[in-house]
Amino acid sequence: MHGDLREFVDRAREIGECRDIEGAHWDLEIGRVSELSLSVPESPLLVFDKVQGYPQGFRIVSNPFTSTRRVALAMGLPMDLKGIELIRAWKDRLAAITPIPPQFVKAGPVKENILLGDEVDVLKFPIPKWHEQDGGRFIGTGCMFVQKDPDSGWVNLGAYRSEVVDRNTVTFHCVPGHHGGIIAKKYWDRGQSCPMAMVLGQSPQLWISAMSSVPIGSSEYDWSGGLRGKPIEVLKGETVDLPIPADAEIVLEGEMPPPSTETALEGPFGEWEGYYAGVRTAHPVVKIKAILHRNDPIQFGVPMLIGTHDDNMIQAVDYSAQLWAEFDRQIAGVKGVSFVYQARRRPMVVVSLKQMYPGHVKQAALIAAGVYRGAAAVGRFIIIVDDDIDPTNMSEVLWALGTRCDPKSQIDILAHRQSQASDPRVSPEQRRAKDFTTSTALIDACRPWAWRDQFPKSTKTAPEVMEQVRKKWAHMLDI
Repeated sequence: MHGDLREFVDRAREIGECRDIEGAHWDLEIGRVSELSLSVPESPLLVFDKVQGYPQGFRIVSNPFTSTRRVALAMGLPMDLKGIELIRAWKDRLAAITPIPPQFVKAGPVKENILLGDEVDVLKFPIPKWHEQDGGRFIGTGCMFVQKDPDSGWVNLGAYRSEVVDRNTVTFHCVPGHHGGIIAKKYWDRGQSCPMAMVLGQSPQLWISAMSSVPIGSSEYDWSGGLRGKPIEVLKGETVDLPIPADAEIVLEGEMPPPSTETALEGPFGEWEGYYAGVRTAHPVVKIKAILHRNDPIQFGVPMLIGTHDDNMIQAVDYSAQLWAEFDRQIAGVKGVSFVYQARRRPMVVVSLKQMYPGHVKQAALIAAGVYRGAAAVGRFIIIVDDDIDPTNMSEVLWALGTRCDPKSQIDILAHRQSQASDPRVSPEQRRAKDFTTSTALIDACRPWAWRDQFPKSTKTAPEVMEQVRKKWAHMLDI
């Protein structure tokens, strides 16, 4: 498994999946070039250098996970894996993790440059304005925030977005209920500022852990160490008592005062759903006290751009593996799970199920709707298909939906489900009332249990036979 962000970029370059873009402007051009790249399958990782108005070497990486090979690379898996096999391999990797605590070291490249006092200026970095109607320049897209619980000492890593306010102030946008907001509120309730370290370039494993469903009270550092098979090396911050990755590219250290003391306007931003659904509202801020960065630093950019092949893929793989593992703890018969990244991952999940008893399909749908790792947030469509359907193959899923589902008898609706402010389907009336809820369709796209044996036979060739055909003929078909 590769180490820091630079090694990930180097490996992408070695396999022919990296492109260098020079001379682009931070104002929209970097975002638009990144979006253009998403029009082709297995699109490359982009490295922007010589950004207009900034010195050579101050780089931005975008589109890091827009190919299945780089998703596998980031996860430390064989790069020939795709579809359900990639999800299964990640599920197995997660099940085998034994957490390893981080290891403090005395020195690391992140402290090659230390800026304090009047030297603190986040605008020394080429921070993009990614989308045309964004409220400003968003320094936090592929970032992670390091925080420490004041009661237990638990260290949390969370992926939250952040907009530049001025040279030493950035915003903190955290959806209610997420761990970062829970920790911050503990400080605020005591009238204290919350210490914070914002990492703007870290290894893909750390970023995956920061945006993943790691249980509350468990440190993502430990989880990432277990994933890598050795401790994550960390340093103590210069101005905050927090562990920061020794090989990070850029770290902003500071404090987040209570919102009753100071806030700043944030947004709108091109949300992960693909809309400017949010509005410009007051959010907590981080007052930056120190900037640490490597020579020739790299910002890790993962804005939610809309393209046929975009960065939703890696989160879809992670969410799918975690929900699949949850099913394994609760019921038998689940043969595969896939959040549909083309539908922006969270709103739609497909579960492949070998039916074993009456009500099995409905049970599976309700589990997906209810568990933390399932479709609990903005989950609009839960589709259960038979075990002959590959849940990662939307052609097969739509075939099952179109030929095995009777809408009147096989679709149920759950009302008053959890959503969030970025959801474009929340009505204006709901927004005024802060009623961020939605509904969820439970779709049974399986052969009806009562007469499943009488359902017409499929013309689809059995998987084991197709595997034999593949071994004999794939080399002539270039597949």
